[in-house]
Amino acid sequence: MIGRKPQFEQLAALVEAAREGRGSSALVSGEAGIGKSSLVSAVVDAASSSGFQVLSCHGLRGAGAAGFEGLHELLLPLLGRMDTLSPRQRTALDVAFGAEGEPADRLITGLAAFGLLEEAAARGPLVVLVEDLHWLDLSTADIVTFLAARMSVMPVLLLATSRTDRIYPDRSPRFKHHVPLTPLGQEDALELIALHAPDLTMPQRHRLVERAMGNPLALTEWAVSPSWVEGAPSAERGRIPMGKRLEDSFLAEVALLPRATQRALLVAAAGQDASSWEVLAAARNLGLDPGDFAPAESFGLIALSGGTYRFRHPLVGSAVYDNADSDARSRVHTELAAVVVDAARAVQHRAAAVTGWDEKVAAELEELAVAIGRRGARTEAAAAWRRSVALTPAARERARRTVMAAEAARQAGATADAGALLAEADPAADDEASVMQFARTEWMLAGTVTTLPDRGGDELIALSRTLSNPDDRVEVLTWAAVRSYTRQNFSAEITAAVADELRRPGIAVTERQRLLQSIGLSLIGSANRIMSVEEALSVFQRQVRETDATLLNCLAFAFEDAHDLEGAERIWSAEIDMFHRSARTSDETVALAGRGTVRMTAKALAAGLADCEQALRLSFDLDLSVVGAIAAANIARARAWRGEHELATAALETCAELSGPDPFARVAAIASWASAQMAANESRPEDAVVHLLRSIEHPPIGLWAGGDLADAAVRAGRPEVVEDWLGMATAALVSGDSDHLAMLVERARALLASSGDARAHFERAIRRGERTTAFLDLAKTRLLFGEWLRRERHIVEARGHLSAALHVFEAHHTAPLARRTARELSAAGSVQPARTPRTFDASTVLTAQELHVAQMAGQGYTNKQIADQLYLSHRTVGAHLYNAYAKLGINRRSQLAAALAATPG
Repeated sequence: MIGRKPQFEQLAALVEAAREGRGSSALVSGEAGIGKSSLVSAVVDAASSSGFQVLSCHGLRGAGAAGFEGLHELLLPLLGRMDTLSPRQRTALDVAFGAEGEPADRLITGLAAFGLLEEAAARGPLVVLVEDLHWLDLSTADIVTFLAARMSVMPVLLLATSRTDRIYPDRSPRFKHHVPLTPLGQEDALELIALHAPDLTMPQRHRLVERAMGNPLALTEWAVSPSWVEGAPSAERGRIPMGKRLEDSFLAEVALLPRATQRALLVAAAGQDASSWEVLAAARNLGLDPGDFAPAESFGLIALSGGTYRFRHPLVGSAVYDNADSDARSRVHTELAAVVVDAARAVQHRAAAVTGWDEKVAAELEELAVAIGRRGARTEAAAAWRRSVALTPAARERARRTVMAAEAARQAGATADAGALLAEADPAADDEASVMQFARTEWMLAGTVTTLPDRGGDELIALSRTLSNPDDRVEVLTWAAVRSYTRQNFSAEITAAVADELRRPGIAVTERQRLLQSIGLSLIGSANRIMSVEEALSVFQRQVRETDATLLNCLAFAFEDAHDLEGAERIWSAEIDMFHRSARTSDETVALAGRGTVRMTAKALAAGLADCEQALRLSFDLDLSVVGAIAAANIARARAWRGEHELATAALETCAELSGPDPFARVAAIASWASAQMAANESRPEDAVVHLLRSIEHPPIGLWAGGDLADAAVRAGRPEVVEDWLGMATAALVSGDSDHLAMLVERARALLASSGDARAHFERAIRRGERTTAFLDLAKTRLLFGEWLRRERHIVEARGHLSAALHVFEAHHTAPLARRTARELSAAGSVQPARTPRTFDASTVLTAQELHVAQMAGQGYTNKQIADQLYLSHRTVGAHLYNAYAKLGINRRSQLAAALAATPG
């Protein structure tokens, strides 16, 4: 390893760490010929000789038409262990590898791959080698980067190589270690030349070092070629990239071969994704025979290995292919298409053979895009759609396929590509189906990322008027209502126009249309009530369409806006179940964040925290920044209520990072509510008021956040700021009576009332609160009433309310309010008896994920069922349970239910 000793030692140390159970991942990167393969081969050989099992896959230029080919190569030795996976993960891999079934989000496929690696690692340490990551099919490359971030929990080293060329995506941030290879220094370069060409004179060696610029492949290749040693001055060559210079040197070797052998090499270069049998069959159809490959094998340019032709270096193949004229390449691809067995690769070869427009091949590519999209290889599906577009002669068809390419890119998570494709399709998409698909893709993109614009309410109204399909018209109008609701930018003109359009005769005939109509009208405040939860869900459960995730979210928002938190939670829960069953993980993550928000508003802190912790974790895996921001803001709320200020601050920082410079109004409102609670905990009522007033600017959140305003405002000496919220909340109670909201309103009135009127308001607040499950808000109401009673000298009565409040605060571990209540009790002359030890609360010692796993295990779920539900591997579930047992002081699964029984919801 001349000149690579530090890098070898770094990777060898990672091998030893993996042997000890501290797995990792490393990406070795550099220009072509810099020695990436030599370095990792030496590391892998050393690991293998010391007992490591090796799994590997290789990227090939031009391969990967159908997606997951590399993953299949990597996991092939482990597929006999598929039965160890949970059912959904097993199905995800089966479908990815070509079986019939519903495609899964890439997260589930990644977890399945992770689970198989865990199984292999349980039998001994493992090295996973991924060569030429830059040429790997993109679906597999996504899985590899997913795995790279997760190797630390098992004895595995994931080792990958990749080019540093700008045309390839930079995947290094997902790897734990990045090992860039730079050119060799002069001393090392001279040592390498001496090893490979000892007969060169010293002047020749120095000229070669100058021309090769420290590239090991150039040094070894050119050392045996006097023409390259004595070639053009390096100053003239320096402007040419090293890869091109190396390709030129390989072409010089190829030029010495017989013409038939050069043509045979072109067949092998074009068919690097093909078997040797297919390459030979295509060569025969071009008038060649197997003997024509022999001179290239003798020269060492190509070798037959594992049933395929492999070039000495990938640059040999690219040099041969790129140097051929387009007509020669077209003939070769035509013959490969005729003999290649795999249908997807055959279509790709037919497409490569086309030099202009070709509707027949474009239609085949469309069929391929649909087929591989069904397997979950959405990145490859988007690529097939784009290639189909390039071959489509008719402008209208080209626009339609461009829209479908954008939707495939959106499903693949390539939001920038999807946005660019929409921009390309916009002027040309004129048939109604394409216009509607365009609008749906645009709408769904704008709902999950903050970087893409969406249409204004007036534009959506105008679009609805151009549509003949009533289903589409009412759906677009519902989007307009949703846009106004989520951004809280209600324009009287737009609101009136949406209401008028939704009420037009004939627009809501079917049950589905009537439901969408009622959602839209409810969100813009033009309807008192939508149908029941059961009726609404029954409409969606019959057939869940791609855009129904957004509409179901809107349905939940409509129930929230009607102050029905219980109904909203049931909608979100139904979404979670529906999308979990259909493996739509992104939509499920949105629903988890939605349910977590509702639960947190209802002060079910532990349940809300579990939802939001899971949503945040999944949002990172799925690149759902807006969803992650909402989850992080809610986590900050829970942590603030519990007085865990470091954790709350960290959650708010995460929220800010994910939100970007222009956060959604809903996110900003929740974050401000959390900040207000932190300020209140630290006796900064003035700051709490400022934060709460910001929350109130977003009424769907502010309506509930404002319940804390009166307490802070009175303490800050600013009681007048409560009036606007009181007016908003009072009006809301008229449209939908909510005991929870009524409690908050009566409590605020009590705090603002004169001494004579306060009692009646407090008592009404408590009566309304006792009808709810909002135990923490009820306890806070008792605390505030107890404080008032003590000031009014009703000491005994005060103690009763304060004691009841303290019990709830302690049970839920809301330490700041517990301390405040205890101080009031002392001031009321209560002699605190020696308290019996509080019932143990698992949520104080377990992480959110450990608690979630333990709760499901306590309810009787198996490890595999838990893995499916929480998007973990079953061995990770086992590790969480092992940790939970130790922290809870138990040693059996049957003891979990009792240990967790006292944990508040």
